[in-house]
Amino acid sequence: MANFVKVALTFLLCWSLSFAFQKSPTIDKTLKFRPDGTFKIVQFTDLHFGEGEDLDENSMNVQRTILKAEQPDVVVITGDAVSGYAWDHRAKDWYQAQWEKWTSPMKELSVRWSYALGNHDDQADYSRHQIVTLDQTAEESLTQFGPAGVPGVTNFYLPVYSSNSSTEVISNLWFLDSMDDNCLGVVGWGCVYPAQVEWFRATSDAVKVSQGGTKPGLAFFHIPVPEYMYLWSNFPIHGNKTEDVCCFSVNTGLFSAFVEKRNIEAVFCGHDHNNDFYGIYNRIHLAYGRKTGYGGYGPPAGWLRELA
Repeated sequence: MANFVKVALTFLLCWSLSFAFQKSPTIDKTLKFRPDGTFKIVQFTDLHFGEGEDLDENSMNVQRTILKAEQPDVVVITGDAVSGYAWDHRAKDWYQAQWEKWTSPMKELSVRWSYALGNHDDQADYSRHQIVTLDQTAEESLTQFGPAGVPGVTNFYLPVYSSNSSTEVISNLWFLDSMDDNCLGVVGWGCVYPAQVEWFRATSDAVKVSQGGTKPGLAFFHIPVPEYMYLWSNFPIHGNKTEDVCCFSVNTGLFSAFVEKRNIEAVFCGHDHNNDFYGIYNRIHLAYGRKTGYGGYGPPAGWLRELA
């Protein structure tokens, strides 16, 4: 990764700074490296809005603290922004009410975000398609629909350009929809389906041509690939594993495609609230984002940060 321009990915922090963002009149949808050669990403995962106003308020305060401290170029939401199972089946537009809350810290501070759906997001009154349609109404949202005919909805990539060029791509951010549960009919968790893996392969080939070579990238999705288990069992790791790795119920070859195409430097997921470990397997960094929200179970005592 010596030639890879530095990308800073920041998880939850426990401090805040006194400065505030200036509200921008318009949002530039084009991602670009800063003049100093950096590009900062904040990952929010498993926010789990909708389980109580006090919990939601705490989660929003955490988001604001991190955004003010880090001033990221983009926020990535790796699924389960809401607890769809908390819907009472009576409240109208329940998902939209939660969306208004979890997006408000980014809107207040004019921070762009992109959203890869999780397994709980569509368990309430909005389908996956409706969720993305709603998300795209926000000026700050970079979330896209994936191609028709490919399973899932949030299968797309975002190019990140050079600081001094509107045409030179330095890196790509890849987003994949790991669906809900029972991959290919096998009881267990969802997955990135074989057709999605083939989309990644074909798109990687096309992007290599259009961008003038292979560009290093990062991959974001909700449910971890099975290789996280192998990493934990066989390689040096940093961080904690205090629950099982709840990965794809079928290994659909996604990680193998990453290795084959050599365009993914690191993978970031969520889903397992009590895990936050990371390590390197087959030259690719595999990392959990630490659970951000106060809704849902976990993480263990001491993992959440004090609020500003």
